[in-house]
Amino acid sequence: MSKAVEKLIQALQDDIKGHGEMGSILENKLDAMRHFDLSRLEALTGREHRLAEAMSGNAQRRNMAVRRASMEVFPRRRGRSATARELASQLQGSQRDRLLAVSGMLLELTEKVQRLNRINKNATHKVMGHFDYIFRIIAQSGRDIGLYEREGKKAMPEQNRLVDAIA
Repeated sequence: MSKAVEKLIQALQDDIKGHGEMGSILENKLDAMRHFDLSRLEALTGREHRLAEAMSGNAQRRNMAVRRASMEVFPRRRGRSATARELASQLQGSQRDRLLAVSGMLLELTEKVQRLNRINKNATHKVMGHFDYIFRIIAQSGRDIGLYEREGKKAMPEQNRLVDAIA
């Protein structure tokens, strides 16, 4: 029926692909955190940023497709884009079914990505809190770096070890 709706369905399918990849990256980041694999975590974070930029560009394309489909399906309704359900209610046959299926799949993937982002955020905050705690203990250990003697030789330096700082 509508070319604008077909473009919208294609944009939603592209979003599904992007959200699926993002979900995979976030799951792998959690695994890298569990295994303390910093190089893998760094590589995954780079991929995540590149994918987020690509998804941002697709979001603009999707928003434009929503506006065009809304104007085509609801010509009298200016200024407000329709939701996928509203558009689907005015469509017939396979286009209606595809739009509802694709928007439902995208909603599920979006919720999954949001959940994984929350988990990653919480894990990152916990790790940073542990580092902060360790650094505070080391800073409060009260040891100095040592002094030089009259002959210009360094006095026997005290060794600051993490075990000593905690003890």
